[in-house]
Amino acid sequence: MTPLNIQKMAASFGLLSFGILSIGSVLMGATFFTGISRGIGGAILFGLLAWGVGSMLLQEEKEDMVDKDQEEDKGTQLDQRA
Repeated sequence: MTPLNIQKMAASFGLLSFGILSIGSVLMGATFFTGISRGIGGAILFGLLAWGVGSMLLQEEKEDMVDKDQEEDKGTQLDQRA
């Protein structure tokens, strides 16, 4: 997973939540302005949530890669004799 994929995922979650909250609010009787403001709030909330979770997963992925590189070098000198 790359940072670009995380940004795309966060944007898609934000747009999806904006649409669902805006349309749902208007259909349930809220005024247009209230529906749009709820949609914007939801887009910000869910977009940032997706971005944060994706960034944490990316950091764990990088740490695992570093740990694997160090484990590969461990014990390579033990088989050789002086």
